[in-house]
Amino acid sequence: MVGLATTLPLPLYGAFAAASGHGAGALALAFACYAATVILGTPLLGPLPDRIGRKPCVLLGVALAALSTLVLVIAPGLPALAAARTAQGLAMGCVAGAAAAWAAELGGGGAVGGARAARIVAAATIGSFATGGLLTLLALQVAPDRYPPLPFALHLGLAALLLPLVARLPETLRRPPGAARGPWLRRPAFPPGTWPTTLAILPGWGTTGTVLTSVPAVLTAAGMPQAGPAAACAMMALGVLAQFAQRRLAPRRAVAVGLALLVGAAALAFWGTVARAPWPLLIGGAAVGIAVYAFIYAGGLAAASAAASGEDRARAVAGYFVVAHLGFGAGPLAVGLAVDALGTGPALALAWLAVLLSVAALLPRLGRGA
Repeated sequence: MVGLATTLPLPLYGAFAAASGHGAGALALAFACYAATVILGTPLLGPLPDRIGRKPCVLLGVALAALSTLVLVIAPGLPALAAARTAQGLAMGCVAGAAAAWAAELGGGGAVGGARAARIVAAATIGSFATGGLLTLLALQVAPDRYPPLPFALHLGLAALLLPLVARLPETLRRPPGAARGPWLRRPAFPPGTWPTTLAILPGWGTTGTVLTSVPAVLTAAGMPQAGPAAACAMMALGVLAQFAQRRLAPRRAVAVGLALLVGAAALAFWGTVARAPWPLLIGGAAVGIAVYAFIYAGGLAAASAAASGEDRARAVAGYFVVAHLGFGAGPLAVGLAVDALGTGPALALAWLAVLLSVAALLPRLGRGA
């Protein structure tokens, strides 16, 4: 439910910017509200399931996801997109830890319940991220003038069905009388030896954010409103599918392979955007998704998780996501502002140069071992 909310509006980003009379910079700013909300909310929302329970967190997350879609239905445009992205960031923060813990406990707990819950939650999250934009893109092909697209109405209907079902599930958090509830804030942590694998996500998610924002805005203004969303959907769909296939490489090696692929993939996607060439854009977007989601993201997250244990592991994962969302917000915002100030070609050339320099700085450090 929450994953669908974050990607359903993706094919309409360029149309929202055009309808509001703004360029790529304003679109990137609205898009960055999600990342900013996750970064600021991580210390507070991380420990929330252990304080107030799993069920309230999940119910709140589902309600916020539905609210984000409702805002876009009522008032389509960049202000509504900024509000929706903020609600989506809060929703993801509410359910990220609570859903996994609740599913494991409902499944009987222990190693078996935890493993089963992890598979279910991962499949639901990755599947919804990959299919949300595709559903809206297909709906626009069938009925290009219809607003809201049919998947928006289906999402709201799903919320109406899901909320009472979630409310009927039992709460699994059991705390003995007088037991401490734990802190309200959980500070992110960065275990020693993980900075190279953690910092690698900055150019990775910065590039994916650019493909999700500036690329559709530029192509919509050039009369190709479907090319950018198609590239973004290909990036997410193939990236998450490749993530399932790539599980054999050691974390640091996976990150190194992803960074090497990212240089060429970003060059192809950015060149396709400047040249208004759909096929290079689609192939480059798909290659960016594979490089980032299957290698850089998966390897960096595994490295952060493996370097800590227990409570420290949760803090390490939280730290990784803070850095990831910094790249997801600041990178596209910088590129969007550069597109408005310098033009598409120079802005994307500078973006690719930043990726190249980042990779050149990180690869030697990844090869030295932990």
